[in-house]
Amino acid sequence: MLRTDTDTGLVAEFRKSVAAALDRDEPSGARSALVKAGWLDALAAQEAMAVAVVFREQGRTGIDAAALDDVLAAALGTGEAAVAYPATAGTHVVLPAHRHAERLLWLPDLSGEGLVVVDLDGPVEARPLGGIDPAAGLLALPGLPAGRTTDIPATVWPAALAAGHRALSHQLVASSRALLALATDYAGERRQFRTPIAEFQAVKHRLAETLVAVEAADAAAVAAATAGTVTAAMVAKILAGRAADAAGRNCFQVFGGIAFTSEHEFHRGYRRNLVLDRLLGDPRTLARRLGAQIRAGDLAGERLVGLADVPGIGPDGSGPRLPAAKRSARRQKGEASR
Repeated sequence: MLRTDTDTGLVAEFRKSVAAALDRDEPSGARSALVKAGWLDALAAQEAMAVAVVFREQGRTGIDAAALDDVLAAALGTGEAAVAYPATAGTHVVLPAHRHAERLLWLPDLSGEGLVVVDLDGPVEARPLGGIDPAAGLLALPGLPAGRTTDIPATVWPAALAAGHRALSHQLVASSRALLALATDYAGERRQFRTPIAEFQAVKHRLAETLVAVEAADAAAVAAATAGTVTAAMVAKILAGRAADAAGRNCFQVFGGIAFTSEHEFHRGYRRNLVLDRLLGDPRTLARRLGAQIRAGDLAGERLVGLADVPGIGPDGSGPRLPAAKRSARRQKGEASR
């Protein structure tokens, strides 16, 4: 579809409004501002654009306005509701921006079986979860709250799960990129032996490895939004999780001891990525699921990446073609080695 300058201007204005809405310390206030900024309307009208803008801003700022709940609710057609995500055995968690919700979407697990929407009888008793990221403010529910329940058919769950994977991949990519920017700036400022540590090869390699992982995950997130398939979304979530892991490991080493301190902001993004990485399936679990589907032949008719899509590679899948001079030189070298 042809994009006009008007479209680009509207996206820029929406991004500016979203950034202003998330410029808050309290999740509930950020959610109210995000809704007023037109998030729900944009989600209904231009899902791919709205999700990319909002979740990348959430990743960049570290503020969560429970937009993931909206993505799942929209895909399932339930109307606005908080979502209870499966966490540890017997425990579900609710995002803090939705702590006063009157409706709850209950996910027993990631299979899609037993999905229900609960019209709550009253306030839900929940306790702060704590855990690796207490600042996230996740609320733990011990069980299904009281209220009138409506069953949701499991057949609609795969598309909703894919929508969630696409959203989280955008957020993880942006958060990982923010960590990389922090570490890169620090490496340029921190000096050892009168030299910025950014000039040391070991530091360069760690930052480069992280950049490659983030760029690959970014491309996968964009491709998943374009393809709109369940598998592409799963791949995007896997690569985004791996990029977050690379950012955490490598940036931690670049910062050194300062990364252990609570005063430095690195730990906030690092902890938040650990939580986001496990929502709706961690990379290891999703990779196993994807591998099982490949072995079973379930993806035989699905093309994730085609050689014809890559510049310089022909549609016959024969691989990249070297210039004639290089092909001749390589052939002569092979003949000489015989």
